Amino acid sequence: MRHRSLVARSVLGIAIPMVLAAGAVPTMVTYGQPTVRHNRATQLASLLDEDKAVFGGFVNFAGVGNAPLDAMTHSRDSSIDVVMYDLEHSPFDVTQLRTYMQFLLDPGAIAEAGEVKATKTVIARIPAYGRELTANTWMVKNVLDAGVHGVVFPHIESAEQAMTAVGAMRYPQEPGARDVDPIGIRGSGAMVAARYWGLSVPDYMEQSDIWRLDPNGNLVPWFIIENKLGVANVRDIARALDTGNVGAVLWAGTGDLAASYNNDQAAVAKAVDAILAAGTEFGLPVALNGSANLTQRMEQGARIFMGGASAAARREAGR
Repeated sequence: MRHRSLVARSVLGIAIPMVLAAGAVPTMVTYGQPTVRHNRATQLASLLDEDKAVFGGFVNFAGVGNAPLDAMTHSRDSSIDVVMYDLEHSPFDVTQLRTYMQFLLDPGAIAEAGEVKATKTVIARIPAYGRELTANTWMVKNVLDAGVHGVVFPHIESAEQAMTAVGAMRYPQEPGARDVDPIGIRGSGAMVAARYWGLSVPDYMEQSDIWRLDPNGNLVPWFIIENKLGVANVRDIARALDTGNVGAVLWAGTGDLAASYNNDQAAVAKAVDAILAAGTEFGLPVALNGSANLTQRMEQGARIFMGGASAAARREAGR
């Protein structure tokens, strides 16, 4: 691969001056669709392309630590593909996130595979709810500039909120580009993220667009549907994403759904079914909490299982 030697050196820290020199003053400020390569930069995007089951775990949440030793342990956990670093229910500390991510890199696995994609995909959950997002898109920029591969947006309740989130994850596109909408508002500051991805700054800025929306996009937005209003609008949300060719994950947030429905578990089950149905109808992968009834849930359209990852679950899913 073109960036294979750079990948190996960047993991060891030798290529930092090279990357910074290439990107200290980025000259590219708008981006369009380059030649289609479909050479994905993350495990998550590759697995979603192949319509395979994805297994994830939680970090900095529910008692799971974010220390360097935790990161090294997670890097060697073969049962998980994705780690979700929580910044919603924990302090919004991007410095800790960056430290965790650096220790998550596994030089041995990367050297063996010849690409940074061998490391776990990292997604970060921000604290701003969908209804608060317009005034808080800076949170999206902060975590993306740390190098995460996706952003988790809690309490998404409308198509408008979802498209605001997508725009916050994108750089501005070239005038006349086929994928100019939704308008990107992310500012240039990609030096740290480019190093983490093992790319030059220009290559990172080309490949860090939205999965599906751009042929070479690798960033995946995750929309948690976790209250009554979100469930009522989930078909509209999914339809808008499909119409805009936006690749995104609909996540059935059963914890807050239970609160929204006053712990009426029958109503929560109906809400989860509605989210699965919207994902299936509009071709979007759905994430669920846990891996119970995995085969049945996959038949209903679930592709991502957050928590409950195990060798047995992976075998059941054909992984």
